[in-house]
Amino acid sequence: MLELQAKTPFFSAPFKMYGNLRKYKELLKHFIFRDLKVRYHNSFIGYGWSVLEPLALTITFYILFAILSDDVDPYRPLTILLGILAWSLFAKTLSLGTIGLQRNASLIKRVYFPRELFLFSKSGYQIIQISLSLFVIIPLLIKYELAPTRMLILLPVAVILISMLALGVAFITSILQTKARDIEHIVTIFLRISFYLSPVFYPLDMITGGRVPEEYASIYLLINPMATYITMIRSAFTGAPLDIPVENLAFTISSTVVLFWLGSIYFMRNERKAVKNL
Repeated sequence: MLELQAKTPFFSAPFKMYGNLRKYKELLKHFIFRDLKVRYHNSFIGYGWSVLEPLALTITFYILFAILSDDVDPYRPLTILLGILAWSLFAKTLSLGTIGLQRNASLIKRVYFPRELFLFSKSGYQIIQISLSLFVIIPLLIKYELAPTRMLILLPVAVILISMLALGVAFITSILQTKARDIEHIVTIFLRISFYLSPVFYPLDMITGGRVPEEYASIYLLINPMATYITMIRSAFTGAPLDIPVENLAFTISSTVVLFWLGSIYFMRNERKAVKNL
């Protein structure tokens, strides 16, 4: 098996992962629905917690933003809620993916199957979560009389790209976590800082609308892909144009794909060594 792995072409890792996902798709589904059952086991509210958490954060940030900012956003509650849902998809996929191998060490030691299934199952679980949580925005869409437009296509595109971004990083951090348990805490700190540096509870035009020098706004977009993806999800529902330069958009998407590709290569080349550290 080690000899076959050595002969695997360097850049074929994503394709090998895709083949593994197809081959073990039933097991992947089992892991996803297992997480759903565990999440709502012995819970009176059940799925309601997926709605209450983003709603509580939305109300909190809405009140704070209304007090501290003079920005006029006609869709402020919707803007905040969509930002929180998009960020949760990224943050939870990354954080749960980071500890995916470590938390399943006993199962990994008993039977062999592609270890990336643990990370993809966390991503699939979070995609289902955001899909269910999006129902909560329907009353806001009715209130603001927002009808679906062709911009709605940005929703699945952004969800896929956010998942790829989170997985690309998690492929690396999950391996490092087996060597040093500190990685989990580093990821947590990174996510907390990034939350406030990303336009989660404020619109992107607060950065790109002239309040920040243009050169800094451009750098902000380049180093913070979540700013673009959160804005894409908001535009999908409001129908507003992205107002993101094409070159920034192209760089963000291409860098996400490259990160996912490199992360998958790193994971496939180091997963066997990582298992020995569990």
